[in-house]
Amino acid sequence: PQSVKVSVNGGRAMNLNVEDDGTATVNFNLPAASHRRSLLLETVMGTTPYRRFIQVPAPDNDFDVSFYPEGGALMLGTPGKVAFKAMKSNGQSIDIIGKVYDLSGAEIVEIKSDYLGMGSFLLLAEQGKSYYAVCENSKGQSKRFELPVAVDRGFALSVSQVRGNLHVSVNRPAGNISNDELYLLAHTRGEIHLIELWEDDEERMVLSNDLFPSGVLHLILFDARLHPVSERLVFVNSQDQAKTTYSANREDYARRSLVKNSVTITGSYGQPLVGNFSVSVTSDREVTQDSTSNILTQLLLASDLRGHIENPAYYFQNSSAAAWALDLLMCTQGWRRYNVAEWAQGRFSWPAFPIETETHISGTVKNLVWGRPVENVEVTVLTLLFTNGYFNSGYTDKEGRFTLPIGEFPDSTRFSVSVDPKKGMTNMELTVDREIFPNRTLTVVPPMEVDINRFAQYAYKAEQQYASEGGVRVTELSAAVVTAERIVRPPVKSQYYMEPSNSLTEEQLVKLNVPKNDIVALLQQFPGVHIQRISQDEGRMQWQLGEFAIFIQGSKYPPLLLVDDIPTEIEYLDHMSVADIAQIDILKDAGNTSVFGVRAFGGVISIYTKRGDNTSQATNPSDHIKIVSPLGYQLPVEFYAPQYETEAQRNSAKPDLRTTIHWQPVVQTDSRGVATFEFYTADEPTSYSVVIEGLGADGQIIRKEIQLWKK
Repeated sequence: PQSVKVSVNGGRAMNLNVEDDGTATVNFNLPAASHRRSLLLETVMGTTPYRRFIQVPAPDNDFDVSFYPEGGALMLGTPGKVAFKAMKSNGQSIDIIGKVYDLSGAEIVEIKSDYLGMGSFLLLAEQGKSYYAVCENSKGQSKRFELPVAVDRGFALSVSQVRGNLHVSVNRPAGNISNDELYLLAHTRGEIHLIELWEDDEERMVLSNDLFPSGVLHLILFDARLHPVSERLVFVNSQDQAKTTYSANREDYARRSLVKNSVTITGSYGQPLVGNFSVSVTSDREVTQDSTSNILTQLLLASDLRGHIENPAYYFQNSSAAAWALDLLMCTQGWRRYNVAEWAQGRFSWPAFPIETETHISGTVKNLVWGRPVENVEVTVLTLLFTNGYFNSGYTDKEGRFTLPIGEFPDSTRFSVSVDPKKGMTNMELTVDREIFPNRTLTVVPPMEVDINRFAQYAYKAEQQYASEGGVRVTELSAAVVTAERIVRPPVKSQYYMEPSNSLTEEQLVKLNVPKNDIVALLQQFPGVHIQRISQDEGRMQWQLGEFAIFIQGSKYPPLLLVDDIPTEIEYLDHMSVADIAQIDILKDAGNTSVFGVRAFGGVISIYTKRGDNTSQATNPSDHIKIVSPLGYQLPVEFYAPQYETEAQRNSAKPDLRTTIHWQPVVQTDSRGVATFEFYTADEPTSYSVVIEGLGADGQIIRKEIQLWKK
């Protein structure tokens, strides 16, 4: 290659020397515990650039074992279950064997991981003793780990599943007889199923799995003051997912042929189910389906647990081994412990961020001269949201703070935030708070093994498709002189209103030949705009321009001035040159002015300034007006799909190299639970994977995976 560069974790790029045999060497320092471990390789071969991210492997000569007593804590003198999970430093699980000892060196129990480094054992913690484990990995390396210390007070939930029932018991320290009032609460994803008093003489409580929906069931034990003292997570598989039946019009298909698909969704009891789902169809030659994760694992499992879950789809297999491994997962990554002593002393922890119930814009208003907060001034936010626009207003508190809800809106929506000056106080500064997001804690995800040959085939096909669909190519042209008529600037279209009542474009303004500093003369060119001279005896009004006041016919209120879609005080026109103006619009009817709220009762004068390197540009009109674009939701984009309806289209020489054959984010079923969709096949003979995932109206999960064959 002509050049080779590498950069580590987004740092400075380093040039590498390439030996005659094509090898290059780079040395760098990287902490073993670093979460970011990627190297970017950039090379140039001929005129073709090549970029690839390479995962830097973490050292695998170290491992850690964590121990999790069931219910949160080991009860002194009472047998308790202890689960454990062994992991390498790169986040991958590792199998271990080991033994548990007390401090005298006496062996208590042998331990061995059962699945992905997870296992469990029973331990009877005795008074005055502590315990440790010596664990050994597959490379023969051994390490010592201290076990959690047993407690002499408290409670710990213990759960076992037997023949479709949950057997729940409460472990207490031996000899600790208490008459504390306890309550057991059970919920799934926030939906409470039961809350019952735990009787003192009750050894265990038996609950049928049929009482609960599929998913992670939270069993929480509360004391009399409703403080949680123990929690145990259990996975319940009630087989209550929707039943999906798929049919197609043929068993196999030729190139560029139409595939008609029908899907019937029924509930767990066979009744038609109304709902919607997404459908994706991909080529198995280039795209490998994710066999480890799907809508079931995301909604029913991963959403309730901490950390990265390796191969979550395994836990949904119908086998005793998978069920045992799933309970180990609940006891490790679903482990909880509550600090009862902290709560008993009134020391509570509070969330760092308040609960966000809606999107809002907040900020501060201060006096520009003294820098002090300004109380009880009106702050307005407005924009064109969807069709009718959005308007809201509120007042500042004694700290000069304001908060204005803005609801839901598409991303890149611009909001104008302005403060209405109080009488006798025009020097105010508006500051809008920056959006704050909680820091993300990224779990260590083990590096993936990529099939290099399949990826190379995919990349080659993508490049072919890019070229066939008119991708960018550089072609050197000989020198030429291009002549054309002068382009007339099209009229400016506002994002706030449709057609103005009256308008003057840049071309029309030039023909008027108005003096460049006479804005009043320019406004007088509009029918219905009244310029009224104000005598000195009448005093100065907020909407006065020099010795003139401006009104739009049919209103006794002053108009709202917009400069480049920003609400601006009328005095700003004193500093504007006619030569800077590209267009002026006058708005009279309520259909166009209602988006601006009460400030536009007198109509709107909207001015757009010229833009470009060769024209003057308007300066910021005021310190009390700000334009912000908060993060909104993404608008849907339609997936392109070719149509081969005619013989000419089917015989076209342009290759169809799609790897994603069809993608439809929303397919709605009718009252019979039936939905249809269709697509055309591509050119290459291969099998297609059809994946259907969604939700019924009653929350039942829809999932189906089918394979189609193409000749």
